[in-house]
Amino acid sequence: MKKGMAALGCFFIAIAAFLYAAKHITAALMSAYINTPDVTYYEGAYDLIGFGMTFWIMLSLFAGLLFLLIGIWPSIKVMLQVKNPTSNMSKMYKK
Repeated sequence: MKKGMAALGCFFIAIAAFLYAAKHITAALMSAYINTPDVTYYEGAYDLIGFGMTFWIMLSLFAGLLFLLIGIWPSIKVMLQVKNPTSNMSKMYKK
């Protein structure tokens, strides 16, 4: 397992989570004093933030998943590897 790559992947996933939370908190702060019991402006404030923040969230999440998979790929490869077919168990079934 490549621990450095896996740690970098976790770091980018953490950045994506932080940006996602920041986007929602920003929309809540923008609409904090203009909401009324009849109308809530949160959705409008959320749309005002725009695609730019969403782009960076998705890019960071994709990079994090990519680095994480590269980091844990050797462990997954060993786990999925087929065992030796000439083992004692296969000899037992051939009798």
